[in-house]
Amino acid sequence: MHRSVYRAGLVAAAAAVLALGPAAPGWATTTTTGEVSAHWGDRARVQFTWTDSNTIEGGTLTVADLTCDEAPVYAVVTAVAGNGTTVPLATTPRTAGCGKTAETRLVRAGNAAGLGRVTLSICRPAGAASGVGAPSWGTGSRAGDECVSPYTARNPYRGAANLGF
Repeated sequence: MHRSVYRAGLVAAAAAVLALGPAAPGWATTTTTGEVSAHWGDRARVQFTWTDSNTIEGGTLTVADLTCDEAPVYAVVTAVAGNGTTVPLATTPRTAGCGKTAETRLVRAGNAAGLGRVTLSICRPAGAASGVGAPSWGTGSRAGDECVSPYTARNPYRGAANLGF
């Protein structure tokens, strides 16, 4: 009779593990979506997935030119690492005019110091009508451009360590 109680306990423990699933870190992911509207009227949207405290999986970055003012617009996404380093993630091409959108994919990014937050900025090139196409300066905004950065996503896997960002 003592063996049957022991076996019943093992069966109950095994059933609980199967029902609850593994408790390994990084098992679940968190998808984050953020949107910003610039004071001049254009909009940007980012969607990506946090996989753990150090890594972001790819996603999309979209910018929409809604002002019809002949000024192109672009969006920039960066991550801030635990050591304060800024990690560029993506920059959209400039929009081609009224009602147009531009989109780009975010690639997987990681940092051994962890990723504390992601910021989304929407920008207009200096001199407003300065051409259309991908920015020639790489990933990020160009000095002199008008940018607003009202969106910040904090890494949900950083816990109390995230409060310093």
